[in-house]
Amino acid sequence: MDLLEIFQYRFLLHAFIGALLSAAATAQLSVFLTLKKISFLGAAFSHIAFAGIALALLIGTEITLTTIGFVVIVAIFIGIVSKYYHYQESNIITIFLSVSMAVGIILLNINREYTLDLTSYLFGNVLLITTDDMLLLFILLAVNALFISLFFKELFYMTYNYAVAKIYGIPVNLVYYLFIIILAVNIVVSVKIVGVILITAQLILPGISALNLTKNIRTAILLSVLFAEISAIGGFLLSYRFNLPSGGTIVILSFIIFILTLLHKELKVRSNSEET
Repeated sequence: MDLLEIFQYRFLLHAFIGALLSAAATAQLSVFLTLKKISFLGAAFSHIAFAGIALALLIGTEITLTTIGFVVIVAIFIGIVSKYYHYQESNIITIFLSVSMAVGIILLNINREYTLDLTSYLFGNVLLITTDDMLLLFILLAVNALFISLFFKELFYMTYNYAVAKIYGIPVNLVYYLFIIILAVNIVVSVKIVGVILITAQLILPGISALNLTKNIRTAILLSVLFAEISAIGGFLLSYRFNLPSGGTIVILSFIIFILTLLHKELKVRSNSEET
């Protein structure tokens, strides 16, 4: 069967569109995560989502909405504890990551019949995407773009000089909380595509690859989305062609793009040094 023929099947078409939307949505935030040096937030929220998924399966509620609610509540609590009680953010995040994983394991042990379903969430399965998921991903894509457009200046200061921005009355605290909430929602929704384990790579690799080529944030965001889409398309097709996990192939292609941009950056640095 030719690869293009996969789009004759609705469930494969849904999976392909979902992979593209998820890649674009997370890539919009990737540059800010990289510059702010908080990529560990992606890892933390994806592991916290593990507990949310296990909770939803145990109590029999809708998985995506329950997990979003759980992760958003934890994300806000992390922000409050780290900001107002002056704990190191990384320490608080590590604590909640560990506790959430422990809670998830306990809940999973209580409800063992759902192990196979949960495995799909852990390692990713684009074939799980529904029409509702695609609609949610499309809404997220629009919300991310609107958020970045409306608060670009605040995001810039939040990224580069948080303390100075607060002195000049820029509402970076509000923007920070909005950012982590939006990040949490994006991670939960994208878990179906690349899984809890691989979502961190999808969040960080497009952004860092883009920043290897440019220091202009707006340009970097566009490049980040482009790289993420290339990885999603190529990863999806490779997954179908060779019967491989889609999350893994998407991340591997993202890593290859990162290596290529890193080599380009290195060559550019050497060229500039030789000229001087």
